[in-house]
Amino acid sequence: MNKVFNQELLIDFLGITLGILVLIILYRFLIRFLSRKVLKPQDYCTLYDVEYSNAKGEIAFYFTTSIPREVHLFLKNDAGESHNIAQQSFDEGGHICRFDSKSIPNGSYLYVLKTDNQEISKRIEINN
Repeated sequence: MNKVFNQELLIDFLGITLGILVLIILYRFLIRFLSRKVLKPQDYCTLYDVEYSNAKGEIAFYFTTSIPREVHLFLKNDAGESHNIAQQSFDEGGHICRFDSKSIPNGSYLYVLKTDNQEISKRIEINN
């Protein structure tokens, strides 16, 4: 008599199922091992966009930090010349640094926030 369900088929099915479960467990261990170095947002500053990307006059630059740190904030033009906005130690929290753009020529600039472990730059157009 033909048996639809026999012992060899059951053992093969259980072996394949066990193999799939072992592969899933190994995959989860591999993912956990590879993601062990997750970036911590509290180690970095957040630099926000200026109010108007086409700025003139006094420009307010806003950034936040979760720990006290030394911050260097400056403008850099396409030729590589830089204009210092602030370079000092800041406490935790939000900070506004103001800069009078009338002292520099019109053009396209990058405003750059630099700390010991990061550098953020964003583009701004200055037309006085």
